[in-house]
Amino acid sequence: MAFLHFLCVCSISSLAFAGLIDRGQDAADALKYSKMEGFFRVEVFVDKLDTQGKSHTGLSCDIFDKCDPKVMCFIDTEKPNNDFGGDSVPYSNYVTLFDGNNVDIPQISQSISRDVCGKAPRKIAIRCRAIDKDGINDDKIDNYKWHLTSDKYKVAQNEQASEWSAEIAIPGEDRPSSKIYVKARMYSIPETQCRPSTNGQGLFSGLFSK
Repeated sequence: MAFLHFLCVCSISSLAFAGLIDRGQDAADALKYSKMEGFFRVEVFVDKLDTQGKSHTGLSCDIFDKCDPKVMCFIDTEKPNNDFGGDSVPYSNYVTLFDGNNVDIPQISQSISRDVCGKAPRKIAIRCRAIDKDGINDDKIDNYKWHLTSDKYKVAQNEQASEWSAEIAIPGEDRPSSKIYVKARMYSIPETQCRPSTNGQGLFSGLFSK
């Protein structure tokens, strides 16, 4: 019981420290980026993932075979500076874009979108997570994050006027040589078409995430 109490205290302290860093970055963003206001849609196209046949530790996914990757992504318009996991978006809320077996470089070719309805973010995080499926315990291949900021990416007047960004190779957080390839676009939509949503965080969802 004492150990559990110690673990909770350490976890909460760690979250508090991480929260200070996140809020510091939020404050820096307020000085650097203007707000993206109105009602608009963010679309992300995920092209492919290059696992290089390894997990985030650098070890091979499988001794005799290739990775069995599952790729999930989420457009984070609320807490773009926060760490992966419950501190920002619970993994259960990510959208699965690929679920396959015995492939090190899966061709994903799938899109996701999220609407911003009357709020005004300065930065939007494109978050992706890849895991190597194992019957007993899944292994993390890596987490990948790319920021859309108002200084580089503009909200087009409508879908017809929007253009996709150049494709970006997002490096893994633990192993930068692993990359996921994505592109994005943003465009205004009528208020009546806007679909409000949240990151879906719980009270203790960030305690034991990774």
